[in-house]
Amino acid sequence: MKLVFFKEENEIKLKLNHESNDEEFNYVRLIEFLHNGNELEDTDYYEDISAEEKEKVNTMIEEINKVIVKQTLE
Repeated sequence: MKLVFFKEENEIKLKLNHESNDEEFNYVRLIEFLHNGNELEDTDYYEDISAEEKEKVNTMIEEINKVIVKQTLE
């Protein structure tokens, strides 16, 4: 699963991309995906997301994936 970030009216929004299909973001679906030990793939950004915003999101996703890997090893 991949997160796709974009801006709408100056607010950052996101969609889920699973098996090349964009879907409306759904927290429950994301949590289920992560709970099953799956890591997030590389993130896609629309061009209106700044470099600073991308860096913050990438850091957050790296931290999430570290927790997922740690939990699957235990």
